[in-house]
Amino acid sequence: MRIGYEGKKAAINLTGIGNYSRRCVNSMVACGHQVMLFVPSRRRKEAISQINSGVELIEPPRYLRHGLLYELWRIWLSCSDIQHRNAEIFHGLSNELPFGISRCKKCRKVVTIHDLIFLTHPETYKRSARIILKKKTRYACRVADKVVTISQRTKEDLISYYGIEAGKITVIYQSISPVYFQPVLPAQIASVREKHQLPEKYVLCVATLERRKNQECLVRAMRHLDTTIHLVLAGKPTPYQDYLVQLAKEQQVDHRVHILNHIPAEDLPAIYHGAHLFAYMSLYEGFGLPVAEALACGIPVVAATGSCLEEAGGPHSIYIGPNDHESLAKELTRISQDPSLYSQMSINGKAYAQQFNDESMGASLLALYQKLLS
Repeated sequence: MRIGYEGKKAAINLTGIGNYSRRCVNSMVACGHQVMLFVPSRRRKEAISQINSGVELIEPPRYLRHGLLYELWRIWLSCSDIQHRNAEIFHGLSNELPFGISRCKKCRKVVTIHDLIFLTHPETYKRSARIILKKKTRYACRVADKVVTISQRTKEDLISYYGIEAGKITVIYQSISPVYFQPVLPAQIASVREKHQLPEKYVLCVATLERRKNQECLVRAMRHLDTTIHLVLAGKPTPYQDYLVQLAKEQQVDHRVHILNHIPAEDLPAIYHGAHLFAYMSLYEGFGLPVAEALACGIPVVAATGSCLEEAGGPHSIYIGPNDHESLAKELTRISQDPSLYSQMSINGKAYAQQFNDESMGASLLALYQKLLS
């Protein structure tokens, strides 16, 4: 099978959709298929190094490699390369397909829609970005033979906002990096704790520090928790971080709130394993990968209702309203003070997370492609 993938995120982005893209690509190479990745000429070595050597990297012509000319090739002119290279499947991995791909008659089209945050929470995007995303997403869903979503919630949103037929949409959960399933030695945890000056007992949240992620609820909950418990917020900074710092001071918990920016990927497993509990009160997610990562590390999770976090966290995690900081504190305290409950949540959560592995995601993708070609 000859499979083409749109590879901008795979070649540049070291987190999120970039990780998802590389795992999709690598899983098909592992199955012995011919894989083509359409990439920009300027790319990050760290990202490319995570792509299997069997992948053929397709670049634009030299005169289309920079700025708007590259974008023109990526969203339009690459269709000629897709046709010329006889791709049987072309998969847009990040909410879009090239305009004009409908003329690739012999190629079956697939698009992954990660979320519709630009519609559900439009305040998080600039107006120009919302217009572009609406147009790209609508077009991709219309011309695709199959639409993949990474959660049942995103599938329901597509049906609600775009009127996509349910039968056209397949839910395939994204996978967790294998490193989160592997044990971390106490010495590694201690070393990372010292490196980042982490407290002994902390509630962890891994997410970009932005209003939609709602770290405010976690900061407000700290006043109601035992003073031995700290909060660690790990994620990319935005102006919202300044608000959180000020809020922590107003709540008189600033000495127990620790913010970590730009954490090296190799340190994250130890930070997860070193956590006492994990809390994720995001207002909306396409999936909520950090919740599943915490479960894979055996850390009990409390998460917010209202989007898809129940899918990522499973039946043995605890869910409350996203702005109910008092209930959040009560649940965190209850888990912390009940060793039996803590152990049960840890064991059951780890078992639930086993489904989010590369092999399962790859097998589901392959089955989808084979069905399309049959």
